[in-house]
Amino acid sequence: MAGRSSGGRHDLHLHTVRSDGRLEPEELLVRCARAGLDVIAMTDHDLASPLAAGEYVIHDHAIRLLGGAEVSGVHAGQEFHLLVYFPHDPPPTFRAFCATRCKERVRRYEAGRRALDLPGVPDPDTSARRGERALTRHHLARGLVEAGHATSVSEAFRRFTGDRHGNVPKVSLSLVEAIQVAKSAGGVTSWAHPPAAALRAHLGDLVDAGLDAIEALRPGMSTRERRETRALARRHGVFVTGGSDWHGWKDPELGLFAIDGADLEGFRTALAEAA
Repeated sequence: MAGRSSGGRHDLHLHTVRSDGRLEPEELLVRCARAGLDVIAMTDHDLASPLAAGEYVIHDHAIRLLGGAEVSGVHAGQEFHLLVYFPHDPPPTFRAFCATRCKERVRRYEAGRRALDLPGVPDPDTSARRGERALTRHHLARGLVEAGHATSVSEAFRRFTGDRHGNVPKVSLSLVEAIQVAKSAGGVTSWAHPPAAALRAHLGDLVDAGLDAIEALRPGMSTRERRETRALARRHGVFVTGGSDWHGWKDPELGLFAIDGADLEGFRTALAEAA
């Protein structure tokens, strides 16, 4: 999805080294500007935006950074992810909520280490313990690789850290509660990469809880999938968002996937109303 419109080129789902991405936030911002993106959101797992929201000019290119996060929650026994956006910096209440979630991630990481009982897997670092960095299954998998228990992150997921093994405890927060916390903080919410079956089964419940949008514009989606997701959004009175879910490990170059602002009219309106 390339080209420009009056709305610019958006990527509303990006990760940094503060969770399971490869780049520092500052480097990610520079690379996004170089890639010609106009509006971005850094949506680290259970962690509010690391850089101040606002307009930046990098190499003569203006780029707008939104406040953002990707919060994990459980609904009907499954873990799902909620993208939360702010037109400005997230408020202190939401940052405190995210810090609490990151500290729970430390406890889940430590529980996973104990369950695996394998030597050499690193302890959580100080910034994670303070709630300033989000540990994920990816970090546990990389620790297993560094300790010599797997040859790759994908092998570590397959053998040790995947959901089916049960080594890492499930998230305790409900997705409904995550939506309510985000909305009370003034955020705009979107269900991140929802599985099609779950979308059909649970969208109504989550809309009743206050969900604003579905992430319907993503790499790898077929035209039919996008059409069906948009139809579900219209049926339930929500709009759509989109992004690359870029982490930087094996992803394509930044900017190869971007959403034209004209396709995000509902999102842009909601963001303006939240300002």
